[in-house]
Amino acid sequence: MKKTLAFILFLGFGLAFSQVKETEILPVKDQHEEPVFSKDTKSAEYPGGWMALRKDIADKIRMKKIKGQGIITAKAKFIVNIKGKIEDIIVTGDNADFNKETERAIKSLKAQWKPAESKDRIVRSYYSFPLTITFD
Repeated sequence: MKKTLAFILFLGFGLAFSQVKETEILPVKDQHEEPVFSKDTKSAEYPGGWMALRKDIADKIRMKKIKGQGIITAKAKFIVNIKGKIEDIIVTGDNADFNKETERAIKSLKAQWKPAESKDRIVRSYYSFPLTITFD
């Protein structure tokens, strides 16, 4: 009887003291106060234009770091902020090496972008483009 009573008390105290207190989850504020515009805006511009951007990224990609065969594609998407800097880079594609190397190449771009404009205001904007590599 003593063992049964001790077991019931032990089980009761164990359950009572093992309760997890619920914590209130507060929403995280976005660190950027300005909204990101993607429509009805004059797009952000890279110095020298689209072809200069493609050339600069191609020059910075280290092909030896990418393992793959055939045709590899990826899509890069990022935000150009109101100061003309790149932030929030996302590269998606089938080859993880190519994605990482593309992200590194975009981060290493030193040129200052001309930010997007909407209703005569400088705004943050999305910029995206596809990339393709062919291995022989």
